[in-house]
Amino acid sequence: MKKNLLNYLILIEKEKTKKGYIYVSQVPSLGISDFGKNVDEAVNNTEKAIKIYLKTLSDLKKEIPQVNAEEYFVVNKKIEFTSPIAVV
Repeated sequence: MKKNLLNYLILIEKEKTKKGYIYVSQVPSLGISDFGKNVDEAVNNTEKAIKIYLKTLSDLKKEIPQVNAEEYFVVNKKIEFTSPIAVV
């Protein structure tokens, strides 16, 4: 069997919950999402999900998506906003 090295962009966002925080991951090019108690756990869980997804595509003899992560840009921009109520 031929081994391939695929490079997928994983985006991770910290989300507040009633019990604290979790880290939610997304793989935009595959439509996969997962989570973890910390960044490492989110990445490890996402890697497992990617492998399961790719194995399923392979078993179904469907094309394996390949992406060039350089096509994605992530920007964080601070926006000044005045409001009469508190912004959560």
